[in-house]
Amino acid sequence: MPLKHSFQQDRSLLTFNGGFTIFQAAERKPELLHILARSEGTLALDLSGVDEIDTAGVQLLLLLRREAAALQRAVDVVAYSPAVLAVFDLLQLHSLFFAAPPTSGAKGDA
Repeated sequence: MPLKHSFQQDRSLLTFNGGFTIFQAAERKPELLHILARSEGTLALDLSGVDEIDTAGVQLLLLLRREAAALQRAVDVVAYSPAVLAVFDLLQLHSLFFAAPPTSGAKGDA
């Protein structure tokens, strides 16, 4: 899962590509927590390039959200893939990551 990190205005943008499964989540966890600790504003996640996600990937997203809240920061999903949307539909996670639930099956901005 290649991860691209950039800064935009008052937020850090993380762009994910490829799989976000137990294998990638385990290796990316320290990197993601380090980026969160260094960021000052919102941590924006572009998940539009994620072609596969499992519960380990979801757990890492929830961990990022929890750790961000402890630092009084937010984590927002700004773009998503159909795979991510399907898992968020299944687990009813829209309210945690999106201001308003996206339309099902669409790839785009939330």
